[in-house]
Amino acid sequence: MQSDHFDLNRCIGALSTRFSSRLGAGASQEYHQRFQIGVVEWRILCHLAVEPWSNVIAMANSIGLDKSSISRALTAMEKRGLVEMRDGARRRREANLTREGLELHRAVLPVARARESALLSGFDAAETEQLLSYFHRLIANLPKVEEDAQRRAGPDR
Repeated sequence: MQSDHFDLNRCIGALSTRFSSRLGAGASQEYHQRFQIGVVEWRILCHLAVEPWSNVIAMANSIGLDKSSISRALTAMEKRGLVEMRDGARRRREANLTREGLELHRAVLPVARARESALLSGFDAAETEQLLSYFHRLIANLPKVEEDAQRRAGPDR
């Protein structure tokens, strides 16, 4: 029998938002106190450490944040000397880590790894791989969610 209420403790969207918000807030607080950066800047540092000279669109797709947040963070990071900017293909600005940006990435990395290790305490290696697999499958299913929403909206939309 179906209930008249929506149980937020069994809702993937609500649980993922609660999880992400709490994890991000804690990381942001620690990173601000220790390194004077937030989670957005940390994610940009991580992205650029792997993919130098990336544009905002590539970063948004990679780290799952909106382009305006990334652009604002890049402006502040450039002023701080953490990234350098250049004109790229199709008039898109591209960013790369400076020496200072790479050093900051190296400094924050052990802290980020320690936070993740604490988060995954009680999970064995196989469970961690399974959890990662589930996240990747959920992300891959997001277009299906939007397709389903389009169908429900009908042809007039």
